[in-house]
Amino acid sequence: MGKYLFSAFFLVFCCATMLAQHSGWHEYIEKKQFEKVISEAGNLQPADSADFSKMYLIGQAYEGLLRYKDAYHCYKQCYLLDSTRTDMLNTLARISVNIGKLKEAETYYQLVLEYDSTNFYANHQLARLYVALERYADGLKYYDLLLEKDPENAVILRAKGDCYTRVDSLYSALDCYSMAYKANIENASLASLLINTLLNLYNPLFNNFANEAFAVCDTALFYNPGHKTLRQKKAMIYYLKSEYVQADSLYSSLMAEQDSSYVTLKYCGCSRYYARKWFDAVEPLEKAFEKDSTAIDVCLLLGISVGRTYDPKKALSYFDKAEKLMEPDEYWNDQLVQFRAEMLAKTGSCDKSAELYYRLWKKEKKQLAWLQNIQICYNRKDMEGMTDEERHRALFINYLYASEVLERPKMPSGVEQYLYLRSVLKKYEEEMFFRGVKSLPMISPDNKKSALSLEKLKELTDKLSED
Repeated sequence: MGKYLFSAFFLVFCCATMLAQHSGWHEYIEKKQFEKVISEAGNLQPADSADFSKMYLIGQAYEGLLRYKDAYHCYKQCYLLDSTRTDMLNTLARISVNIGKLKEAETYYQLVLEYDSTNFYANHQLARLYVALERYADGLKYYDLLLEKDPENAVILRAKGDCYTRVDSLYSALDCYSMAYKANIENASLASLLINTLLNLYNPLFNNFANEAFAVCDTALFYNPGHKTLRQKKAMIYYLKSEYVQADSLYSSLMAEQDSSYVTLKYCGCSRYYARKWFDAVEPLEKAFEKDSTAIDVCLLLGISVGRTYDPKKALSYFDKAEKLMEPDEYWNDQLVQFRAEMLAKTGSCDKSAELYYRLWKKEKKQLAWLQNIQICYNRKDMEGMTDEERHRALFINYLYASEVLERPKMPSGVEQYLYLRSVLKKYEEEMFFRGVKSLPMISPDNKKSALSLEKLKELTDKLSED
């Protein structure tokens, strides 16, 4: 009888000890004191691995300490002890994702949905898992299932928009972000996503997305005053709309608040350049160039800003740098040629400048400005101070430019230009008269030689007089 009583008391003692231990571990887990659970778990016996509650608490402690592999083994043991619990399947799936066992995680989530196809957690996590696996169509299917029950859920709408963004379906992404934003207009990061998408789709010829982005930005700033990212977005909207003074104002205020991010420095400098504030553009562009000396546009705009204000020679060094960086990009190549030609003219190298401008004109003959720039450079000198070669080059460009001007629609503002061109060409006509010659040699900027007859010259000056 005594033996039975002793056994009963011992069993009650053990149960009380286990309950006290479990209660203590629960408290440690709630207080995030994970190390204490792991420390006490070191005293367990092999038989304790059959205790579901103990193994689960130890798994939680390991997970709290980010020791996911150890947590995985504990949860796996729990699942072997009771494979009917869907909460364990969800837990195993979650921890499997953390250690990279994505296929295994998919299996566990699918098992949960076999028990309950409406399980929100499993559907949501499975959608996220498929996006991580780049199985975007599958991910979208599960997001749609969730939205059938909760069509205004901003978090799910945003996740669905992210999924569309990854497959470059930006209009579908825009719809999702717009609905998500309407459900949560206070959310600054959601507003930023919506603004980015609107700006990526912005085309001044076909839509009004820049103005829509501006409205979203202002609303978001009402709820998040002073938000740096939103203010950067607003400045970028001004920049894309070519409202450079306003863009400069916003970027300048950000810089005054110690915002030295590359985007702010670069577009502050670009805004000032396009607002024709070349001297002011130098400082932010220099700082942007220090951060990224491989950016072609920064290098070019910095060079031309420096050259137009105080140092044409330094500008040429920036253009040399840009040329080395430049990929075969026609737009930036033409920009480089244009800027280099401008600086060469400014330093008095008319022949080299003319060669570059002439190359641009032959590519796009509607741009009379290229010929005009050559003409201005050569006409800075009086004819008497020119060498024979300079006179031959100047005659070619003046004759060509005047001929092209006459081909354009006649404008009232062109009267003075006509008179000026006629006066220049008349000097060559007088030279032929006094020298008793019927033609004069010409040299084009690409060094092709030709001759201009007195008859053709008089014909052109008469047309200028008539116009």
